[in-house]
Amino acid sequence: MVVTLILILLIVIFMAFFIGMNLANVCTFWFFKTFTDLPVAVLTLIAFGAGIIFALLFIFVAKMKAPASDAEVRAAKKLEKKARAEEKLRLAREKEAAKKAAKEAKKSGHSGLVSESLK
Repeated sequence: MVVTLILILLIVIFMAFFIGMNLANVCTFWFFKTFTDLPVAVLTLIAFGAGIIFALLFIFVAKMKAPASDAEVRAAKKLEKKARAEEKLRLAREKEAAKKAAKEAKKSGHSGLVSESLK
C-alpha cells in the first residue's frame, strides 16, 4: 500500500516536471479544426485520455461478446459438479447398504454365501 502511494507520488511529480518544462513548447493540432499554439503537455494528456477511452471501449466490447461462452462453461462445470456430488452420494448409499447387509448377515448367523458353499 505504501509502495503504491510512493509510486503514484513519483508519477505525479514526474508529470508536473514534464508539464512545467514543456509549457513553452507549443504545436498545431488538427482534429476537424486546427488548434494553434496548443501546449505539448496538454496534447499529451489529451492523447493519454483518448487512449484510456479506447482501451475501455475495447474491453467492454470484448466482455459483452464473451459471456455467452463463459456462461456455457460455467453451466458445464455446474453440471459436472452436480454429477460428482450425485456419484458421491450414490457410493455413500451403496456403502451404507453394504454395511447394513453385513450387520444383518452377522445377526442371522450366516457368514455369507461363500462360507455356506464351502461346508
